[in-house]
Parts: sequence; C-alpha cells; structure tokens
Amino acid sequence: MKSKVLAITLLVSTTIIGHSNTSFAEICLIAKGTVITQNVTSTQQIGQITLSFLNSSGNAMFSQTGSLVGNITGGGFGVVSLSHVATFSSAQSFVTQDDQARITGVRDFLADGTACSYYIHENISKIITGTGFFGSVKSVNIYADGYISNCPGENRNEFTLSGELCK
Repeated sequence: MKSKVLAITLLVSTTIIGHSNTSFAEICLIAKGTVITQNVTSTQQIGQITLSFLNSSGNAMFSQTGSLVGNITGGGFGVVSLSHVATFSSAQSFVTQDDQARITGVRDFLADGTACSYYIHENISKIITGTGFFGSVKSVNIYADGYISNCPGENRNEFTLSGELCK
C-alpha cells in the first residue's frame, strides 16, 4: 500500500513539475496597417491608426482602428526618436518608446525652395506597456514607411505599417 501511495505521489509531483517548467512557444504575427496624423505642435502628432495582426494562416488575430498620439522625444539631423500611444476599443492599447524615424528623401518644397515634406522610414521596436491584446507582447519589429508634411494646405502625415509582433 505504501509503495502505491509513493508511486502516485511521485507521478503527481512529476506531472506538476513538468507542467510548471513548460515554456509556451512564442507566436509571431504579421503586422499590417496604416497611420494618418496631423501635426498639432512641432513635436506632437495626433490621428488614427488602423492595425491588423495576422497568423501564419492569414487569419486576423487583431484588427481595429483607434487613436494615435506621437511625440518626438529627441534626435538630431535626419533621425528622431519618438514615443507613441495607441488606443483601441475594448481596453486595447500600447505605448512605444525609442522609435527611430529617419528621413529618406524630400517629398515637397515651398515656393522658395525650402523643404516642407519628407519621406520617412520608422522602426518601432519597443512596446513598454500594453493592455488587452498588447499585454503579452514579447517583441515587436514594425516599420512605418510614408511621409510627413508641414507644407501650406497639407498638414498631414501618412504611413503604411508592416512587420512582426511576437507574443
């Protein structure tokens, strides 16, 4: 009888320990989306983000449109650091930090020849906090390619999003 109890105890203990040491595989999703913002100040943009994350079968695991606030937090000539706050419905949100945006070309000029719109390539690689779908992000590598404009009559920034998010 003692050997049966010991055997059952050992089996249960092994099973519990085995499950507690099990690590779940990281799931990476394909990111797609768009961003349209306006310049509110020289360092802040506010607008809309439409974002989808697709699994390897092409099924949307997340697909929503929400609000976006971007802030320039530092940088120098041609490269700036930014942070973003994206808020979606149903308590889904994320905050990024140290996004790196690089000017890749001039898009438009003022009549006097001064550049007023630029092509931009931005890399988002750090979500510092998230809720809902974004609460369990392990890594992110999303690119935003598009333009910013502060030309007369065109206070508009547009980007296409692509990349990967892993949970």
